[in-house]
Amino acid sequence: MNRSDTTPMWILVVSLASFVAALVTAMLKSSVGAPVAEAVLSAGVAFGGAFGLGLGILGALKPPSSSTRRGRR
Repeated sequence: MNRSDTTPMWILVVSLASFVAALVTAMLKSSVGAPVAEAVLSAGVAFGGAFGLGLGILGALKPPSSSTRRGRR
């Protein structure tokens, strides 16, 4: 399996981990007595932050392709 075959799987792993982070955030916010809207908003921010961080890490780990190298033919 090459890298392009496993990329969708890693995106799914990142999204599931982000979903877990959002669920934990919502549960923690609601356990301290925060309103539902605030808990949902905090969960959305946690999901977005974790997903963005995960995609950034995946992008940093991806080796550059030969077509993006400049100056070489």
